[in-house]
Amino acid sequence: MDSSGNLTLAVSLIDTAIADLQQTRRLLDPPGPVVKLPDAVALPQTIYKLPRETNTAISAFYGPPSKNPSYLEWFSFPTQTFLYSRTGADLINRVGDGRDDHKTHKLLAKRLESALAQIYLTLGHDRYLKEGWHVYGGSHNYRTKTGGSSLSTHAWGAAVDMCPSDNSYQQRSTTFSVEAINIMESYGFLSGGRAWGKDWMHFQAVIPSISAGSYYATYGLPKNILAA
Repeated sequence: MDSSGNLTLAVSLIDTAIADLQQTRRLLDPPGPVVKLPDAVALPQTIYKLPRETNTAISAFYGPPSKNPSYLEWFSFPTQTFLYSRTGADLINRVGDGRDDHKTHKLLAKRLESALAQIYLTLGHDRYLKEGWHVYGGSHNYRTKTGGSSLSTHAWGAAVDMCPSDNSYQQRSTTFSVEAINIMESYGFLSGGRAWGKDWMHFQAVIPSISAGSYYATYGLPKNILAA
């Protein structure tokens, strides 16, 4: 091998080493020390009755949607530090105090905390980070659906987006494992990806309109989910 070939090989090895180092830092650095997990983290056997995805049904169940509803509560992550995106700032470093989006509907706050804690305990530290469960995309957001005219389930704080940077709206694949999605469902949060074949970031405590050919169209909703 001539000198130019040796140089090319050396550069390639250096690039690989840098990429490995960045991956290691990404896995180890973001979450910081673990905070106290919720006491109830065992998979529930609860049957959840959820509204169907119409404005009337959701409002009857969760209350009227608004930009500043009184029914929102803070919820916590099982790690002390969490991000809005893999390359974004910590939550507290956003414009303002950063806590404006860190609320969900009061009926869902403790369930969401327990679901995320169970995912952390089931997957372990490294897999939890690799799948992106520490990357928060928002819950309450008074807006219409992407590409639609009716209100999003986010308008009631009845949905949460996780790791949108790696699970974008049109993306057909997901970083989330079957184990983790099943845990979210066991706590009453249905998967957008399983309902529509896309929007894997999205989980909602509302029975969705189901697209033909999707997971839910093929296998049905989880057995612990009933219509309210």
